[in-house]
Parts: sequence; C-alpha cells; structure tokens
Amino acid sequence: MKVFQIGFNKCGTTSLNHFFLRNGYKAIHWDHGNLALQIEDNYLHGRPLLSGYEDFDFFSDMELVSSRCLYAFEKYYQELDRQYPGSLFILNTRPVDKWIKSRLNHGDGSYLRRFEQIYSCNREGVIDRWKYEWYKHHSNVLQYFYGCENFLLFDIENDDGSKIKKFTGCSKMQASFYRHDHRTSC
Repeated sequence: MKVFQIGFNKCGTTSLNHFFLRNGYKAIHWDHGNLALQIEDNYLHGRPLLSGYEDFDFFSDMELVSSRCLYAFEKYYQELDRQYPGSLFILNTRPVDKWIKSRLNHGDGSYLRRFEQIYSCNREGVIDRWKYEWYKHHSNVLQYFYGCENFLLFDIENDDGSKIKKFTGCSKMQASFYRHDHRTSC
C-alpha cells in the first residue's frame, strides 16, 4: 500500500514524513526535487509514475521549484490513484494565510523570488496566485475524493497521529510518533 501526501509544502510535510519513518515505513520526502522530476519524466514517457521509486511506501513534498520551472504533484494525484489502487491520500492543510506567510519566509525569501521569476510578477502577484492555486487544489481534491475511504483531510494545527493511525488501519502504528517537526514561527 502506498500513502501519498497531496497538500502543499509548508503544511507539515516534514512532520508527516518523519511520522511515517518513525513508524517503520520506507518514506521519501522531496529528494531534492528528483522525485518530482522522475514523476514528470515517467508521465511523459508513458511509464508508471513511481518508476524508480517503487520501493517507497510514503511520498511527501513531490515538487521542484526552480527559477525556470515548477513541477508539482497537483496534476498527478488522480493518475496516482488510478495506477496504484488501494493507495491512501492525505491532504495536509492549515489556514491559508499562515501557509502564505510560511512560504514567504521559506529559504529567506529565495522561494518567493523563484516564483516571481516563474510567474513573471511581483510579490503581491505571487501571493494572489498562491491563494488561487490553494483554493483550486483543495476544491479539486475534495471533489475528486468526495465520499472515498482512501482520503484523509489532515489539519496540521488541530489533528494528531491518532487520526492518521485510524485512517491507515495500521494497529502497530504509534500515534504518539507524530510531532510538528521544523515548525516555523508562522
């Protein structure tokens, strides 16, 4: 069984990755953007999306942002669901304004600068685009997984490991292993 984190970065992706690692899952987090690049390449060449990463159980922060391009998981969660039946999907979330603030501070502002180049706009334009993408992605995911048992909405500010344990159905999972790692001041 594969578990995919399909919310945005700066929403507890590292915490979720560490939680699954602590519980004995073979987890991959970002992989310096290589995970996103491989998924994109696999898609373009008609291969299963996880080719090259088949041995992993948990996948988080599947994106790459450079000054020239953006590769992100948002366009592939439906294909992952089709290609890997029985997989679980976690939409990790937090209040949008806190998410924006955390992203603005990420990498001492370098993350914002990369998006300014990708989108060809200033800070305010990036913030508007991020908010639009946030609401669009959440709406699309909630609509796609409506009523599905393989989907969990996980609020990093209000939920804990017991919610993930119940969702996975893994009785050996230790709910207490969930903690907010790499917490930002936002």
